[in-house]
Amino acid sequence: MMCESCQRRTATVQYAEVVGGQMTTYNLCDECARKRGVAMSLAPFAGPLVNILMGLLEETGGRDEAEQQGPVCPGCGLSYSEFRRSGRLGCPKCYESFADELKPLIRRIHGSTRHAGTAPDSLVEDAGSRTQMRRLKSELDDAVRREEYERAAELRDRIRDIERGMAADGGADVDA
Repeated sequence: MMCESCQRRTATVQYAEVVGGQMTTYNLCDECARKRGVAMSLAPFAGPLVNILMGLLEETGGRDEAEQQGPVCPGCGLSYSEFRRSGRLGCPKCYESFADELKPLIRRIHGSTRHAGTAPDSLVEDAGSRTQMRRLKSELDDAVRREEYERAAELRDRIRDIERGMAADGGADVDA
């Protein structure tokens, strides 16, 4: 996707802006994002946030030095005590390595440890149509195998209707 601002470079930053209650999303290259002040580091804002998050962690109490260090990530070598001091994980493996320690923190912040996010409506609808297509094609194969040709004709017509609808919504690939 090309940068919506300069139209010369590949967009690497997606930026959403809310003005007057209206949200607008921009896809920008690094340079255009920097010009808008979007790609700036979040480090200046991390201090108070890190302090709040770290305050939610339980105190280690009177544990000895080895216990206070806690687990160490095999991916980057970051110890749990270093994470507590900095508020930053070192790599994707840290999430697995510190799972037992992070779950209570995530639960307190978000109310759950399971992600229940959303997807764009077009993706949800497309996934539902694809799932329905697979199910109908399987039923069609079964009906033909059992020589239930009237049922097979009904299923064929339903499949065609869905294919037409998917094609009208942007030419989605229906062979999934």
